[in-house]
Amino acid sequence: MASVGYSASLLLQDRLLAVTRQDTHGHALGLHTSGMLTMQAVGAALGGALGGALAQWLPPADVMTLLAAASVLVTLALTPGLGHHRSPLVST
Repeated sequence: MASVGYSASLLLQDRLLAVTRQDTHGHALGLHTSGMLTMQAVGAALGGALGGALAQWLPPADVMTLLAAASVLVTLALTPGLGHHRSPLVST
Protein backbone atom coordinates (compact mmCIF):
# COMPACT_ATOMS: atom_id res chain seq x y z
CA MET A 1 0.00 0.00 0.00
CA ALA A 2 2.85 2.36 0.79
CA SER A 3 4.28 1.86 -2.70
CA VAL A 4 0.93 2.69 -4.28
CA GLY A 5 0.69 5.87 -2.20
CA TYR A 6 4.24 6.84 -3.13
CA SER A 7 3.61 6.27 -6.83
CA ALA A 8 0.54 8.51 -6.61
CA SER A 9 2.69 11.25 -5.11
CA LEU A 10 5.00 11.06 -8.12
CA LEU A 11 2.08 11.96 -10.37
CA LEU A 12 1.26 14.91 -8.13
CA GLN A 13 4.89 16.07 -8.26
CA ASP A 14 4.78 15.90 -12.05
CA ARG A 15 1.61 17.99 -11.99
CA LEU A 16 3.25 20.50 -9.63
CA LEU A 17 6.16 20.90 -12.04
CA ALA A 18 3.72 21.41 -14.90
CA VAL A 19 2.17 24.43 -13.17
CA THR A 20 5.36 26.11 -11.97
CA ARG A 21 7.99 28.04 -13.87
CA GLN A 22 11.05 26.00 -14.72
CA ASP A 23 13.37 28.28 -12.75
CA THR A 24 11.34 27.63 -9.57
CA HIS A 25 11.00 23.82 -9.85
CA GLY A 26 13.55 23.19 -7.07
CA HIS A 27 11.83 25.61 -4.69
CA ALA A 28 8.40 24.19 -5.49
CA LEU A 29 9.51 20.59 -4.89
CA GLY A 30 11.28 21.60 -1.67
CA LEU A 31 8.17 23.32 -0.33
CA HIS A 32 6.01 20.41 -1.45
CA THR A 33 8.23 17.89 0.35
CA SER A 34 8.46 20.02 3.49
CA GLY A 35 4.70 20.47 3.57
CA MET A 36 4.05 16.77 3.01
CA LEU A 37 6.43 15.70 5.78
CA THR A 38 5.03 18.29 8.18
CA MET A 39 1.41 17.38 7.54
CA GLN A 40 2.15 13.65 7.78
CA ALA A 41 3.58 14.28 11.25
CA VAL A 42 0.60 16.44 12.21
CA GLY A 43 -1.80 13.77 10.93
CA ALA A 44 0.04 11.06 12.87
CA ALA A 45 -0.03 13.14 16.04
CA LEU A 46 -3.74 13.91 15.67
CA GLY A 47 -4.52 10.28 14.87
CA GLY A 48 -2.54 9.14 17.89
CA ALA A 49 -4.26 11.61 20.18
CA LEU A 50 -7.71 10.75 18.82
CA GLY A 51 -6.94 7.03 18.90
CA GLY A 52 -5.75 7.30 22.49
CA ALA A 53 -8.89 9.14 23.50
CA LEU A 54 -11.16 6.64 21.73
CA ALA A 55 -9.26 3.70 23.22
CA GLN A 56 -10.57 4.73 26.63
CA TRP A 57 -14.00 3.49 25.56
CA LEU A 58 -13.48 1.18 22.58
CA PRO A 59 -11.34 -1.89 21.87
CA PRO A 60 -8.10 -1.12 19.97
CA ALA A 61 -9.25 -3.00 16.85
CA ASP A 62 -12.36 -0.83 16.65
CA VAL A 63 -10.30 2.34 17.10
CA MET A 64 -7.95 1.30 14.29
CA THR A 65 -10.93 0.55 12.05
CA LEU A 66 -12.49 3.95 12.78
CA LEU A 67 -9.22 5.79 12.10
CA ALA A 68 -8.72 3.86 8.84
CA ALA A 69 -12.27 4.72 7.75
CA ALA A 70 -11.69 8.38 8.63
CA SER A 71 -8.52 8.34 6.53
CA VAL A 72 -10.41 6.93 3.54
CA LEU A 73 -13.17 9.53 3.97
CA VAL A 74 -10.66 12.39 4.06
CA THR A 75 -8.96 11.02 0.93
CA LEU A 76 -12.28 10.79 -0.90
CA ALA A 77 -13.24 14.30 0.21
CA LEU A 78 -9.98 15.75 -1.12
CA THR A 79 -9.98 13.82 -4.41
CA PRO A 80 -12.31 16.23 -6.34
CA GLY A 81 -9.73 18.98 -5.78
CA LEU A 82 -7.34 17.05 -8.00
CA GLY A 83 -9.45 17.69 -11.08
CA HIS A 84 -7.59 18.67 -14.25
CA HIS A 85 -7.07 22.38 -14.66
CA ARG A 86 -4.48 24.66 -16.22
CA SER A 87 -2.70 27.29 -14.20
CA PRO A 88 -1.82 30.72 -15.59
CA LEU A 89 1.73 30.08 -14.29
CA VAL A 90 2.41 27.35 -16.85
CA SER A 91 5.27 28.36 -19.07
CA THR A 92 4.87 26.97 -22.56
